[in-house]
Amino acid sequence: MLSAVVIGRNEGVTLANCLQSAREALAGMAHELIYVDSRSTDDSLPVAQIYGARCFRLRTTRTTAALARRVGTGEAQGEYLLFLDGDMLLQPGFAETALTVMEKSAYDGAVGIRHDVYERDGQTVGEDPNYFGCTARREAREFGGAILLRADALSKAGGWAANVPTCEEAELHARLTKQGSRVVELPMPMIRHIDRVRENRSPWAALVNPRRLGLGQALVNAVRSRSVWALFKQERPTFLCWAVDALCVAALCLGGWRSLWVIAIAQALQLAAFALLNRARGFVGQKLMLFYLPAGMLMYRTRDEGYDPWPDGE
Repeated sequence: MLSAVVIGRNEGVTLANCLQSAREALAGMAHELIYVDSRSTDDSLPVAQIYGARCFRLRTTRTTAALARRVGTGEAQGEYLLFLDGDMLLQPGFAETALTVMEKSAYDGAVGIRHDVYERDGQTVGEDPNYFGCTARREAREFGGAILLRADALSKAGGWAANVPTCEEAELHARLTKQGSRVVELPMPMIRHIDRVRENRSPWAALVNPRRLGLGQALVNAVRSRSVWALFKQERPTFLCWAVDALCVAALCLGGWRSLWVIAIAQALQLAAFALLNRARGFVGQKLMLFYLPAGMLMYRTRDEGYDPWPDGE
């Protein structure tokens, strides 16, 4: 059996569309729907129940996507687990094909093409039809929150890291890789992701973003699980840039103004590399990781993993 674990918080009508897409796409196989709610203030829980999902609600207000997925994993009864966020629409045919590939191979997980749709006030303002650039079957180099996994492989890896608020997918991928589990990426539609563009976001808010702390917290978990090297390979560009920036700071402290020309060359080379990779817009954010990475490590905190079935008592 396949267990579809959907997580969400205040997703509104998108959650109903997500659950409907899952019911339709999985209609031809034995499956169950599980919805884990991160303390929504809208009608997400009643909506999920209407679509036949077993519903659970986190107790803590310090929620993370990984915590919700961990709770869903614990309640799932299937030998295969399909994880979806509440703003994703599962595409027909993916689950059947992915299961066939996994059953005939050594892969413990599968992902497909992610089509991002950017919306503002209900209107589409942009699209990325192939977010990860998958054009042929290959071993996945990265994956997002939508993934199909063997339950035993996920359990062996330690499950989702509840205390990691962002970069949780890369951190899990590192532990899966460390134990020898592989994820296949298939050149077929898996999800349509409805990404709501945030309004009136000031430049300051974009820079001072707590989500940037996630990689440091993922690194702490990787140290504990002895999967640092695997995480480094997953996030190689970020760690390499961080090392270069740290060396630049050290050079400025030791060499003073005389080292400025070396620092300027190093930063220019980094900017050129970002431009070649079409990531020039993320250059400033990468500079902030010099501070956010150690800050995230220092701010690592455990979270209450308690939850309750909804409605209460069921």
